[in-house]
Amino acid sequence: MTGNKRTITFAYRGSFPDGEVFDDHENAPMQVVVGRGQVMKALEDVLAEMEIGEERTVELAAKDAYGEYDPDALQHVPTFKIPNGANMPVGQYIGWTSPRNIEPIPVKVVEIVNQVATLDFNHPLAGKDIVYWVKVVDIVDEDC
Repeated sequence: MTGNKRTITFAYRGSFPDGEVFDDHENAPMQVVVGRGQVMKALEDVLAEMEIGEERTVELAAKDAYGEYDPDALQHVPTFKIPNGANMPVGQYIGWTSPRNIEPIPVKVVEIVNQVATLDFNHPLAGKDIVYWVKVVDIVDEDC
């Protein structure tokens, strides 16, 4: 079976609608292979339409970006089940690993009460509309 693999190299800057920048890769472009889900689908769809040198501003509603905030993503975990659980930094993010995720994911420590930690597993940008400025630097098409 043969197909086509498209790798797109692009520079980008992520911000909120008010202009506050949360991620800037204008000078450190990123590569994605179209169809592999390496970036959110709405952004990948825009990149797939673009040509080398083209720039666009993409406005994404929360649901199309990192998803809506999900109150069910708050979990209560006894601190004794978490390495160094009693000393976790309340209000900050920690790297959480489990048998399902080898790479740590950011989890916010909401509070610790009576030796139970409330952890927020929502993505840090969940529930937020975002704006990406993107510029395609290179496109490589390969036969597979």
